[in-house]
Formats: sequence, structure tokens, C-alpha cells
Amino acid sequence: MTIWQTVTWDVARGGGFTAFGLLTLSVAIGLALTLHMQTPRWPRIINSELHNFLTLLALIFTGVHILAVWIDPFTNFGWNEVFIPFASHYRPLWMALGIVAFYIGLAIGLSTWLRPYIGYKLWRSLHVFTLLLFGLVVVHGLATGSDTRTWWSAAIYASSVLLVGTLLWMRLSKPANARSHAHPVMAIAVVVIVAIGTVWALFGPFQAGWNAVANNGNGSGTTSNALAAPAQQQSKSSQNSTFPQSFTGDLQGQYTQTGPDANGNVTLQFNMSISNGPSGNVQVVLQGQSGGGDDGGISISSTSVSLTSSNGQQLYSGLLSNVSGDRRLLMSGSLNGTGANSGSQLQVQLTLRIYSSGQVTGTITAGSVTTTGTPAANGVSE
Repeated sequence: MTIWQTVTWDVARGGGFTAFGLLTLSVAIGLALTLHMQTPRWPRIINSELHNFLTLLALIFTGVHILAVWIDPFTNFGWNEVFIPFASHYRPLWMALGIVAFYIGLAIGLSTWLRPYIGYKLWRSLHVFTLLLFGLVVVHGLATGSDTRTWWSAAIYASSVLLVGTLLWMRLSKPANARSHAHPVMAIAVVVIVAIGTVWALFGPFQAGWNAVANNGNGSGTTSNALAAPAQQQSKSSQNSTFPQSFTGDLQGQYTQTGPDANGNVTLQFNMSISNGPSGNVQVVLQGQSGGGDDGGISISSTSVSLTSSNGQQLYSGLLSNVSGDRRLLMSGSLNGTGANSGSQLQVQLTLRIYSSGQVTGTITAGSVTTTGTPAANGVSE
């Protein structure tokens, strides 16, 4: 993991959560204004100027979040994946919700500046979409965020939804003034939507197997197929007993850790599928001793890698000559062909990102080996 990768990833996460917090405050203050939550003793903190300022800050930090994701060398998103809904190779449906929310936010922000020209009625109509924007951002963050299953992330989402949901329920359940009307049915609908969203989050993004549902061709992950690149067409034609002599692809899957046992032995296993490349699976097994490195990590003593076809037939197997990183792993090695591929070799490089939820994403790059010899696998330290 390079310093630049660390910076871009942390900025992307920090920018996203900051933008979400500012959006929550902006929506909450907007609802408080409609409820006329002012008293003679209350300092005039809640006002339109603060509301507009928070909205502008939220848009700025959203831009920071998008830029950091775009330039992050690990995710390697193209401009179309960042700005066009459903074009992303990673969780396309849930990424699309965030992109749509960004455009809605831009429209609402611009409408505030253009209010003298478009009129109050149109401006107010556009402002109603702020609630849709908030909902899309919540779902996007829960479904795509790598920190979703952490306690602090769950607390942020829960408190934000509770705050906005309560204020919206108050606004709809009783008239704020003589000119407004109560909307009891819509108030009940808000409670129902929050309840359904809570159940979805508990049995969806908060579950360890969410990545397989979101991105591996099951459930929402299949929405990317209609906009698949030509590389995916190559993937369909490669579901046989051979891999191309050189290829690249995206990896998604899960990792498990066994140990450390009484002797400090640890086994890490990565089970991943390949997309946007030849259809198949990659399994990596790392074994070593915990606390063997200077940073208290794992000292790797043995490795193994296998490439299998989509039907489970082993095509290549071998060892890794290099393993470096922690939550972002860079691995490389030389694999020998098996079965119909006997006599051929592939030099592979794996770049993996490990999430606290047990999910793994990354890329694989492979090319034919032009030199002989088998790389050593022992003594590699994480």
C-alpha cells in the first residue's frame, strides 16, 4: 500500500462521511425552519443563511469525495463510472444511487442561487427533492461503504435517519401554522419507509455476505450486465478450459482467517471471482505466524494460488514470490498450467483491498512467463 493510495482512500472516506453529516444538518435545519422552531429565548442560529451555507459545504465535500474516488489508483474508476449511473464495475446499482443523488444535489443547490429568476414556486418544488436526495445518499452509503458494519458508521447512519425522520414526521403529522395542513397518511408512510429501510440494512449491508449479493451477479449486482464493456463479452467466450495468455480483470469475494492458534499459526484464505475479464475464480491461501513482523502483523511462511474456470476446473496453480501490505495487499507470482494448460505458465499480479466486513475487492493482471524457474515463496512478510 503506497502513501498515495492511503491518502486518496482516507480522503474519499472522510469526504463522504463529512458530506453526509453536512447534508443531514442541512436537511434537519430546513425542516426546523418549516416547523418554525424559534422562541424568544432561542438564539437565531436556525436560519436560511445557515441552511444554505451547510448545503454549499455538503456539495463541496461531495466533490472532494468524488475526486478522491476517481483518482484513487486502487479503485481505478473511469470517468464514466464516476459520473454515469450503472456504468460502475463495482456494485453498479448502489453506486448509481449515489451518482443520481449528486445530480439532484447540484440541481437543488443551483436552484437556490437561481431563485430570483425561476420564482419561489418552482424553487420550493425542487426543494422537496431534498428528502429524496437524503434517502438515496443513506442507501448509497450503506450499500457501498467499506465501513458500514463498524459501530461508529452504524451510529452515524442511525442517528441521522432518526433526526431527519423525526422532524419530517412532526412536519407532516400536524400543521406548522394556519396556512399549512397536516398529512397524517404521509407521516405514517415515513415511519413505514424507515422501518423497511432498517430491516433492509440489517439483513443486507450489515450481513457478511452482502458483497456477493451486491456485486457478484446476484441480486443488484446483475444491473451492470446491460452496460458491460467488451471485456465482459470476452469473459463469456472464455468459460472453457483455458485462459488467455494475458488478461486483466476485477476481483470480488470474501476472505477468512483461521487462528492464531496456541503456536501463533494463522491461515488467511481469499476466495474471489473474476469479472470484466475471463470468467473464473481465484483462490489464495497464506499461512504464517502472527506477530512475526515489526508492525505486529503476520510473517508469511507459505503461499498458494489457484485459478479455476467458472465450472470449478483448475487451470493454473502456483506460489507467490511477493506479498506486501496490510489492508491493501500487493501479491505476485508465477503459476503453472494444469490439465489442458500443462506446460504453460502465467505471471500474475493481484492487488487486493480487504474490508473489515470480510469482503475483498481488487484486480488481477496476468501475462505469459518468458523466463524459466519457480519463484521462492517462503520468507515473505506482510
